[in-house]
Amino acid sequence: MSILNDRIKERRLALDMILADVADHLNVKEATAQRYESGDIKNIKHETVVSLAELFKCSPAYLMGWTDEPEIPASTKSKFSQAEIEFLRKFKSLDEKGKHTVKTILEMEYSRVRRTQFDVVAAHNDDQSDEQLKLMQQDIDEL
Repeated sequence: MSILNDRIKERRLALDMILADVADHLNVKEATAQRYESGDIKNIKHETVVSLAELFKCSPAYLMGWTDEPEIPASTKSKFSQAEIEFLRKFKSLDEKGKHTVKTILEMEYSRVRRTQFDVVAAHNDDQSDEQLKLMQQDIDEL
């Protein structure tokens, strides 16, 4: 096996993951994840290596065998939590309707929290028109 295949398996086992975890993260079948690990797939796409590195909390360079240090240098670590990265990955995979729905709900929740934080009670401070509220409700009903 190549270094890449060995390190995929090494990191998966070190993080106590199963092949299904890898497959879910990559949005592929479990058999495909197994083929990455076994070396049956020879040319793994750059995007896949980067995604695996994110999952395995290491650098793509480590997976490729270019460095022996699995840890990502502090200067290049993401400022996002793993949950935020996963949220963004899922959001990017949505079609336009899904993205619109998520954005609508996000705006509604953001608006709700802002109103709560400032304890604004005046009715004239609701900055959404009846039409906007109706469209938001339709989006929620479709969910």
